[in-house]
Amino acid sequence: MQSFLPRRIREIRCWLQSMVDYCGNADLFELAPMFVSNLGGSMTLLQVYAAIIRVFAESSMFEDALLTYIEAKKIGVEVRLCNFLLKCLVEGNQTVYARSLFDDMKSSGPSPNVYSYSVLMSMYTHGERLCLEEACELLCEMEMNGVRPNAAIYGTYLYGLCRGRQVTSAWDFLQMLCQRGYPCNSYCFNAVIHGFCSEGQVYKAIQVFEGMKKGGFVPDVHSYSILVNGLCRQGDPITGYAMLDEMSRNGIIPNPVSYSSILHSFCKTGEVKMAFQLFESLKDQGFKHDHIVYSIILHGCCRHLDLEIVYDIWNYMIRHDFAPDVYNYTSLIYALCRHKYLKEALAVFELMLENGLSPNVVTCTILVDSLSKEGLIGEAFLFLDKIHQLGIVPNLCTYKVIINGLCKINKSSNVWDVFADMIKRGYVPDVVLYSIIIDGFVKALNLQEALRLYHKMVDEGTQPNIFTYTSLINGLCHDDRFPEAMELLKDMIGEGLTPDMIVYTSVIACYCRRSNMQAAVEVFREMKEKGLSPDAFVYTCLISGYSKVLAMDGARLMMEEMEENDLAPTVVTYTALIIGYFKMGDEKEAKMMYKKMLQAGITPDATLSCMLGLSNNEGD
Repeated sequence: MQSFLPRRIREIRCWLQSMVDYCGNADLFELAPMFVSNLGGSMTLLQVYAAIIRVFAESSMFEDALLTYIEAKKIGVEVRLCNFLLKCLVEGNQTVYARSLFDDMKSSGPSPNVYSYSVLMSMYTHGERLCLEEACELLCEMEMNGVRPNAAIYGTYLYGLCRGRQVTSAWDFLQMLCQRGYPCNSYCFNAVIHGFCSEGQVYKAIQVFEGMKKGGFVPDVHSYSILVNGLCRQGDPITGYAMLDEMSRNGIIPNPVSYSSILHSFCKTGEVKMAFQLFESLKDQGFKHDHIVYSIILHGCCRHLDLEIVYDIWNYMIRHDFAPDVYNYTSLIYALCRHKYLKEALAVFELMLENGLSPNVVTCTILVDSLSKEGLIGEAFLFLDKIHQLGIVPNLCTYKVIINGLCKINKSSNVWDVFADMIKRGYVPDVVLYSIIIDGFVKALNLQEALRLYHKMVDEGTQPNIFTYTSLINGLCHDDRFPEAMELLKDMIGEGLTPDMIVYTSVIACYCRRSNMQAAVEVFREMKEKGLSPDAFVYTCLISGYSKVLAMDGARLMMEEMEENDLAPTVVTYTALIIGYFKMGDEKEAKMMYKKMLQAGITPDATLSCMLGLSNNEGD
């Protein structure tokens, strides 16, 4: 009879489910007495009600389940059935019904047990709406009603605190549990460890981990995996790998996800050689790498290592029946382009198509970028036509690399055609794209067009960045349009942007050309105060400026400071000093400087030698 009853209940549930699927609720609970009589007493009325409630709950017919529950209560229900219905309501996000059922259990029975409270705690901490205040009140209520929370309930509450970004409070609460001897386990500690890792406080998470061990709690695979992942996300794969090593020594087998995190972090931080060594070591130990691991290591090697290693990994994947996907092909194409093997990269692209894989916009942008950098703009546009035919639509990044390529080969006049096509496709230019075009016009000595575009972007509400201002200020200074450059510099500082090395250099050079050495030196000092180290070009500008106004003491001091900073004077530096001394009539000092230049291994031009009446091997 005991083995027969569960089978009979399953049969009844299947039959009831069929009825529900066919004709909805059909007031099944009203038919319950008929089922009992037809079964000849092999099932009680309560068991039939329980079966009906389960069918309704599992079919997400919660109102019908509750109506049946109300009927069942008239003859008395078990707490187990109440808990089942409560759990279904919580999982179905029926929080109002769940609260009502729980309140009904408290008021008219059966009284909630520890499992009932755990279901409600889960609702308060895992639901769409986080209810930490209610969760805390639930713990207090348990104490008052003599229901002692177990480790699972405490762990769920701790998870909720961490989810609510109250990780420090969660850690304090956990320490209190340990001090008072309340039940807790690795799940409780894992919740707090995960909380600190999610907040980016990995080393605080390690403190919790160490506290866990000191308290006699044994870390499990999840404890280690959470920490390893957190360390890797923090950019510390070395400590993460040490954690994996400790894990193995303690007899816990790391899962593939942990190794993937380590390898990915090594690659992301540029430590690809270490990633490759670990990859090979694991392979030698018999660890079966999956496609994800191969993709990670291939991508890292493609970005940083030699093509020989890349081909080895690629061929190994093919031999072991790992079919390369779009991501893998894109990585290989990037590696070939990085090593200037553009022809081979295009061949891989064709192979990709032959194998039935559709390239994505990233794949295509890499190739467009390489074609543009090689000056093959015509080929880049032909390639764009091809990808259009494949149904691949260029994105903003694709347009950026084409426009950047045009600017670099001084074809900024062709930019507007590409720009118009981009606008037609619905892309809105951003500050980076505007800055690329402005810089292209500046380098093409078309300042009028550069400034026109600058005003257009400002009018459209696009905020210029440091690169935009730097390009324009540099161009205006070189064109000796100093007042306009200063106005832009003022705007730049007003926007909260700090001038960079290029801006300071351009302004200093412009002041020196205008023989305004006082202003040039003020900017020079400001530059150093901002922590920027002047280079040889800046010192040469100042030396030339001082020499031009025959302030040779200032020029000489700048020369000495330049050498003290381990910056080697150039032929331009020496020439400026020599001409300055010569114009002052100090031929002795001019010839001494000429001799010093020869000793430094710098060859003067013929004009300077003739001016001093010396040959290149004479100094006195």
